[in-house]
Amino acid sequence: MKYDAVIVGASVAGLYLGMRLARNRWRVCIVDRRREIGLPVRCAEATGNRAELARLLPVDEAWIAREVSGISVQLNRTTVVRRDIPDAGIVLRRDTFEQYLARLGLQHGAELRLNTPAVGLTQDDNGYTGIRLEDGSRIEASLIAGADGCESLVGRWAGITGPLHPAEAFTAAQYTLKSDFCNDGLMHFFVGAGNIPRGYIWVFPKADGLISVGAGLYGCNHDLPKAGWYLDRFVSSHLPEVKRGPKSAGCVPIALCPHALCRKNVMVVGDAARQVNPLTAGGIMNALEASLLAAEKLLSSRGSLEARLRSYSKAWYRRFRLEQKVFMMLKETYLGLPDAGIESVLTAASSAFSGSVDRSRPFIFPYLRLLGLGIRFLPHLRPHLRILAG
Repeated sequence: MKYDAVIVGASVAGLYLGMRLARNRWRVCIVDRRREIGLPVRCAEATGNRAELARLLPVDEAWIAREVSGISVQLNRTTVVRRDIPDAGIVLRRDTFEQYLARLGLQHGAELRLNTPAVGLTQDDNGYTGIRLEDGSRIEASLIAGADGCESLVGRWAGITGPLHPAEAFTAAQYTLKSDFCNDGLMHFFVGAGNIPRGYIWVFPKADGLISVGAGLYGCNHDLPKAGWYLDRFVSSHLPEVKRGPKSAGCVPIALCPHALCRKNVMVVGDAARQVNPLTAGGIMNALEASLLAAEKLLSSRGSLEARLRSYSKAWYRRFRLEQKVFMMLKETYLGLPDAGIESVLTAASSAFSGSVDRSRPFIFPYLRLLGLGIRFLPHLRPHLRILAG
């Protein structure tokens, strides 16, 4: 049997893309090397709010662990910024969320094969014909989609992406702990050399009295200890009596996405396409948005399959490339700031972010306060303006 699409990777991007295509009567096969959907969870699980998610699929309370009601940033031992933002976002039960997406796909006729590693692409004189599996068998398909994560093999096999440079990786480690520490509905971030240089530590609220505590480093080509070392030091200092469970670890790309997200009849999406916020290393909403955009273009009746893939690539570039560049510039600026510089910018941000919040526009602030923040921030940004021009 030849499929309309074979998708390598059964995480958020691959499952959502597969579900959207199967819902429109495409013959879809999704393969993944893991043995179980959603596990292991290597993610802090924070994402957009209910309204944002409702644009993409019906919201199911089963995969919502906690409401996020604001943000707090603490520099070393001093809280510098706290912002209460109603409906700022949610913390997912990501394993439940991915299992939900998988069930939707199966209900619409998609085929799901777990414990099935892909080891290469197959091709003939006319182009790519499908994928080759570890057991020597093949899956033929008109479209091949790589949703296989940070170091996407599909992207590399097709020449869309290359190996991830160590400086382009956000390496992280995380515990899930039962504690009241920072368990107030805010997303707490801890920055500064006293906490973790070249990165940040987070404490996010979860359900049932749980919190996720993690540490992430921008890049892994320096002489600093690993993210897990900073995480253990933080937990020992702030939560010495809390029993620790297993530690999870992972990697997220913090590179700009490639100019072209496709080649011939092969495409990449999600982390495989580096569709991640380079500052926060968050990618769940980006993966969903990109998968929706890809599905819309693929389901269009305009042009050949390759033309529709190019349309997806161009549309993503037009809508999100500048935003990604801005966050990349902010990330590079942050890495170049000493603690005194971080404190200066955060103090200005605290003033800009003060005042009442419009629930429908929670991140809109008074113009004069934003202007003051911009004036304070501009000297730090200037060395990195090349990113916007590139």
